[in-house]
Amino acid sequence: MNELNLLSFSHILIVLICVASIIYIPKFFKNSPPLTQSNLAYFIIAIILVNQCMDLYREGYLDEWKLGLPLHLCDFSSFSILIYLLTKKRDFFIFAFFFGIAGAGMSILTPDTGYGFPDVGYIQNQIGHTAIILGVSYAMVIDNQRPYLKDVARALGFATILLFIMYGVNYLLGPPANYWFIVEKPIGDNVTSFMRPEPFHMIDIWLLAVLVCYLIYLPYYLKDRKVK
Repeated sequence: MNELNLLSFSHILIVLICVASIIYIPKFFKNSPPLTQSNLAYFIIAIILVNQCMDLYREGYLDEWKLGLPLHLCDFSSFSILIYLLTKKRDFFIFAFFFGIAGAGMSILTPDTGYGFPDVGYIQNQIGHTAIILGVSYAMVIDNQRPYLKDVARALGFATILLFIMYGVNYLLGPPANYWFIVEKPIGDNVTSFMRPEPFHMIDIWLLAVLVCYLIYLPYYLKDRKVK
């Protein structure tokens, strides 16, 4: 099995396939009948649920139960977009929009795996995180959902509260629990490699999250300003 190389042909190709799926699948179904659009939503939900079950089995059953709980940020984003697709409640879309795009997007580009394609963990990582952003893309393209400037602060505030809760969760669970990568940085080549050592890396991650969330919103800000 080959170690993950972010510049390898296979990884770049798979990232491009993931991005193309996120962009073009909802566009393809944009003018489809409501039933067909609903079936697409259920398909996305099914992928998310299967991915969660695989995490629970591979990490929680085969490895250590403390590692398989659905408590990572991307798990929160998964359930947020899943609940949105079922209920159409906008608050869940907002959380998934910012932290699904930021967290899952980073995971697609820099997977938290030691090995690349065709490792099962790598394939699952790419499919599972693509499904999160695909759900967000569905909401944007088919349901015409979008964030507003005030939503950036709301999403960051809610995530910050969750962050402090996760400190307590990791403490209560004890090693090897490392949800939200609070205790240790994620393995593999990723942006945290350039950050300060633990525990100060979380300050850097939080600052990066603030920057990324506002950058994600920037196209909407520029569009609204141009319209005005």
